[in-house]
Amino acid sequence: MTGGLVDDGLTSILAGLDERVLCSPRPGLAPLVNWGGGGGLPIHRWHRYREGFSPALITELGLGRRILDPFCGSGSIMVGAAQHGRTAVGIDVNPLAAFVAKVKLTPIDRREVVAATDFLASFEGVMAHAVEWPAPALRIAEKVFEPDVLRAVLRLRGLVERHAEGQPRVRDFLLVAWLSVLQHVGSYFKEGNGIKYRNRKRVSSGYVARPEGEWQRSRFGADQRAFVCVAYRAKLAEMLDDVAAWGCGDWTAQRVIEGNSLEEVEHVGGESFDSVIFSPPYANRFDYFESQKVELWFGGFVATYDDMIALRKRSVRSHLGSALGDDAAPLPQIDELIDLIDPGSYAVRMRVPVLLRGYFADMATILRRCRRVLRPGGTCHVVVGNSAYGGVIIPTDSLIARLALDAGFDHAAVVPVRHLTVAPQQRNGLRGREDFMRESVVVLS
Repeated sequence: MTGGLVDDGLTSILAGLDERVLCSPRPGLAPLVNWGGGGGLPIHRWHRYREGFSPALITELGLGRRILDPFCGSGSIMVGAAQHGRTAVGIDVNPLAAFVAKVKLTPIDRREVVAATDFLASFEGVMAHAVEWPAPALRIAEKVFEPDVLRAVLRLRGLVERHAEGQPRVRDFLLVAWLSVLQHVGSYFKEGNGIKYRNRKRVSSGYVARPEGEWQRSRFGADQRAFVCVAYRAKLAEMLDDVAAWGCGDWTAQRVIEGNSLEEVEHVGGESFDSVIFSPPYANRFDYFESQKVELWFGGFVATYDDMIALRKRSVRSHLGSALGDDAAPLPQIDELIDLIDPGSYAVRMRVPVLLRGYFADMATILRRCRRVLRPGGTCHVVVGNSAYGGVIIPTDSLIARLALDAGFDHAAVVPVRHLTVAPQQRNGLRGREDFMRESVVVLS
């Protein structure tokens, strides 16, 4: 018996992995390890990237002068580094995220601010006669936008491209504002492992259809083109208000690399960083390219379905569209946990055991490479959440701690910051083990 539970093997494995690495919780970090911790701050607020976290972690975790973030997303840590006079390198395989990060880190000059301000003052007056930018080949393009909204979105994109012709930094600045309002003006929203549609309403039993015509009027009002204009005007005005934030800090010392972190970390220099901090995709099967597909296609970051497949194959093996292989588990406890997953469960049918072996093989690789680029005495912080499949908790945080020790780190500590909710279908099987379902900061030195 452990904690009142019959020990079926799972509890022993979980407790054994936590032994000597689990530390006291720091719930005060919880608001900082997600988008809400910094999403309302100047520059950070330009593009909502729900997988991001707060730049306040730089001071809260005592990060050093030179920082590496190998899963940088839209650049929260890098913007924070610039504002604190530090130097940062960020890597991300997602071209949308890398683009947004680069724009946030690239101040525009006074002449370019004037050009962007002129566009803000003039675009609505010419929208009605603007030429539409070509629609992408995304099959659901007419499903994710109402017809009048789609026309307005494409006309606005055409105006951005023509107004900023020959001014790439102005074009990119205006384009970030455009990308950032697509979900707001769209008939879709991001949820879980993809997108949902606004014409359906969540109820206790699932989803029900909203009356056609009524939900559109409730959401967009009588004039959908005006709705798009209002949303874009507000976002661009917000960004122009934030331009002053570029006046402080060191914005020239930051670097964004678009690429696979497993490959790129090796090229950023050995023993050159005081701190590494990252939040990898969690081992939860979420395909973030799926949830961001509208922005990826409409922004021109992908042009074909083969492009999307290639992006998925380049990413960490945290989802089923990645390049799953036949890797051996880098720790025996991983196979022990996999062996406990109900063989008749959906997880096994969906090749989750293969995914988990590949995921932790990738984590072992990135940890080894991060260890090599850290200066003596440097620290690495990994923000990660645990998951559950077929009645078995996968303690990603303590497994990463063990992998880090194998990678050459001398010390590893798991610092829980908050509990994670358990899916309804998992609750009975995990009853009594809820404490293992957590989000943590793994501290390595």
